[in-house]
Amino acid sequence: MPARYSLTEQDVVAGNDMWRRHQMNIWPLVAVMAFSWLLISAYFARTFAGFALAAVSFGVLTINLALAAVALWHGKRKSRLMAASTFRAASDQGREVKVTWNADGIEFSQRKANRKQAWREISHWAESDETFVMLGRGGMFNPIPKRAFSAADLEQIRDHLTRTGAKKAKLFFY
Repeated sequence: MPARYSLTEQDVVAGNDMWRRHQMNIWPLVAVMAFSWLLISAYFARTFAGFALAAVSFGVLTINLALAAVALWHGKRKSRLMAASTFRAASDQGREVKVTWNADGIEFSQRKANRKQAWREISHWAESDETFVMLGRGGMFNPIPKRAFSAADLEQIRDHLTRTGAKKAKLFFY
């Protein structure tokens, strides 16, 4: 059964958020933070001892955590701005999209564009209260507002995805 919807900027930003949270790899940031904290603490260990060393070490850790929080916030903000800007620049923004699916794949159709995607090309999927996102290989994502689907439609799409090996995405908390 086909569904119809028009993407809004909010739909695209919500899809981008889930894509970013799925792509997030926090371990390089943790490694840099831990290494810098240890290096700076070792430097101050030559000068301070006891409580003073503990206080300086705690201060350095606090600054590192604050810098990591700013980096995460800035990355999220920049990603959202880029997604919104790309959507606003698209010539087909806000035009109605017709989506149909069968056992082989899913097809997105607009007035002048048509794209078919096999279920096996979709590696993960994620959803929020308002948006369903199919995450493809190579950084592609397809946000679809849930308002376009009935509960049965969503269940059918999830079933097609899981049968072909797509997994529910594990999303980073931020």
